[in-house]
Amino acid sequence: MHGVVFVVDLARARGLRVAAAAVTLLFTLGGLDQLPMPALPMPKDAAASVEEIAERLRGRANDDVDRGLEDIGVTYAPYALSLNTPLLHWCWPGQGQGVEARLPPEGVPGYTAQLRAGEVARPLEVRFWITSPTQATRLVAAARRGTEQCDDRPDYALSEVADFDRWGWRGMQALVTTENWTEYGDSGARATIVAARGALLAEVSWDWEFEAGGLPGRPPLLQGAAVATSVLAAVGGAPTSPAPAGAAPAASTAMAAALPPPSVYGEDMAPWSSPTDADHDWICSLAFNENVYGSAPAITRRLIGEVSVREDVLFLPDEQSAEQERVRPLLWAGPGKSGGRSCDFRDAVFKNVRPRVEPFTRGPWIGEIETLAAGQDSVTHVAVSVRRSSTVVYLRWQGPSGTDPAAALRRGRAALTHTLDLLSTAGG
Repeated sequence: MHGVVFVVDLARARGLRVAAAAVTLLFTLGGLDQLPMPALPMPKDAAASVEEIAERLRGRANDDVDRGLEDIGVTYAPYALSLNTPLLHWCWPGQGQGVEARLPPEGVPGYTAQLRAGEVARPLEVRFWITSPTQATRLVAAARRGTEQCDDRPDYALSEVADFDRWGWRGMQALVTTENWTEYGDSGARATIVAARGALLAEVSWDWEFEAGGLPGRPPLLQGAAVATSVLAAVGGAPTSPAPAGAAPAASTAMAAALPPPSVYGEDMAPWSSPTDADHDWICSLAFNENVYGSAPAITRRLIGEVSVREDVLFLPDEQSAEQERVRPLLWAGPGKSGGRSCDFRDAVFKNVRPRVEPFTRGPWIGEIETLAAGQDSVTHVAVSVRRSSTVVYLRWQGPSGTDPAAALRRGRAALTHTLDLLSTAGG
């Protein structure tokens, strides 16, 4: 086992209230053996699909649904970090340059969740993607370079980044500390591992607070590392077994492969290359990632060019949660109905197409279609939100209305229907 040392230069953090100018934290892999490992078995083989990842972590995942407002039709799914959020999202320079290199792969099977563990005070944030070995390795390298941008964040102290090599996973690990972590002025620390094993790409983070003026503390660092490496071992399998070359046959694999090429939607279409969603949604950009459902396998892709497109496929645990999740990404639930994101259209100028939500059925898919044409830029919006058993598909198309909003609506509807037909043949 390798010993890895983090040297935290606290003097670089402007305003960080720590007595010592520097502190050395031993993030030693050998030290993990001194801690009790969580009860997560390490199978011989690596997980071959995100469905299998979800199954292996099911006992740890936070799957609590907040039903406090269910009487008015509002439920909140288990929280999880979006699959589109950049790697090392806590390291986001103010000018935003260079973050694009850390954007995770889109249109591939992914898994995101918060995991409970008695060894740490707060849940771990975990994200997994099944991509190509080349892309996984490239993104690990991009994450390592991205830690340099933490110097642009005020009040952050970044450790020296170190290699990570355990249970067949190779990558990097980083630690930051910051002041004002809590409303009481306490400081906090966050540790993150970004690593790849063949076609598997993983990010695992944990954080903890410590008293203002104090030090981050070695036990929380090592306890979190013990849990994180156990999670990686559970997903990656025994290091003596071959690293996965790609996703095995599964509903998520088939549906990811069934997504159409970007050119189907229009000219100059390409994956969205910005870390923010705001400019991608031309109608209502607030809280666009509300349809993220923690601990559920998912596929998501954003495309931009002549039009704006978003594709989401979620594999929920049961039909009830699937129906609740199907409604949530809709912008407008319709008169007298609860749910949806309740976008404020009071000042909108509608182009003869006011917001409408209507029943929609296509093959095995049942749900609703949402249409409107509004805004000073004359944007037409079409969204299909449907499900088949416990699989949810949300497709959204936005494009210029021009002088004929009805024609734009027909074009958007035809594009989404085509994609839905492709997904129908892929199962799910």
